[in-house]
Amino acid sequence: MEEKKTIFDYLGQVFLLYGIMTLMMNIFCVLFGEPAKEISAMFALGSEGLSVEIMMQYFIIAIFVTFSRFLFFTDIVIKKMPVPLRTLLMVISVIGMTAFFIVKYGWFPSGMPEPWIMFILCFSICFGTSLLVMALKEKAENTKMEEALKRIKEEEIV
Repeated sequence: MEEKKTIFDYLGQVFLLYGIMTLMMNIFCVLFGEPAKEISAMFALGSEGLSVEIMMQYFIIAIFVTFSRFLFFTDIVIKKMPVPLRTLLMVISVIGMTAFFIVKYGWFPSGMPEPWIMFILCFSICFGTSLLVMALKEKAENTKMEEALKRIKEEEIV
């Protein structure tokens, strides 16, 4: 049985995601900031970091991703949809929202294929890593539940 989430659980998810995004982007600023300074609003400060404007845009993206996760992965809104379809719809919505921000706020030149390829590659790596972490977490939780069930059954026998 899944525990009921509160607003604080969702805020925690927003800030966790925002922190990870900020860390990743600051690493990218150090690695690629200076050369990308002239062509990307994201790297306007070069290797010095990210602007407040970009940071606020990332915060909005973190809120949107958390909302999408709530929408697609709780049974409150969508009750009878297979998990792979939910996952696909969430990925499409997150990529769509991010693409909107890329174009609207000039995160990188939308006419150049290289930045789009890098975006898709980065997104895929992050998504794949997230999927792996979630699978490992679920496996650990299942193992814990199986051990608890086994202990309960042993106690009933005695």
